[in-house]
Amino acid sequence: MIKYKLKCKSEYCADKKEFDGWFQNINAYENQKHQGLINCPVCGGDKVVKLLTTPNLKTSKIKNLEEINNKNNNINKTHIESNSLLANNNLTNISTILRTIKKEIQKNSTFVGDEFVSKVRSMKEGKIIEKPIHGHGTQKEIQELRDDGIDVVNIPWISDDN
Repeated sequence: MIKYKLKCKSEYCADKKEFDGWFQNINAYENQKHQGLINCPVCGGDKVVKLLTTPNLKTSKIKNLEEINNKNNNINKTHIESNSLLANNNLTNISTILRTIKKEIQKNSTFVGDEFVSKVRSMKEGKIIEKPIHGHGTQKEIQELRDDGIDVVNIPWISDDN
């Protein structure tokens, strides 16, 4: 998996911070971007761009700490390790929250897949009974629903195995 820093360039999110996106590879990112499947988690917009990133090399924390200590820098190992753990806990908490939201949505609504937009329109027009549903739609279709006064929410759908 590759982690990219992403940023929404919409007017609403211009001053917001970047966010992370995980992809199998660069081709997966480009395919999802081309299909309009990459959306801003704040505004739902599709004006998301990939920021320049540096390679992330995994190194042993203990080895790095020993090298620093060998240079006679008095660094508190506990402080460094607690900061690293804190950062990991924040990511874990966000992932846990998103998984919990996903499970609640799955438990309390019906998955309609690619028929999501047509089902929502049919409910709005009174052709079918309103009920909670979830599924897929392109960013353009979702924006058209919003323009028509229909409230829809984009929720990051993360896998259960992370």
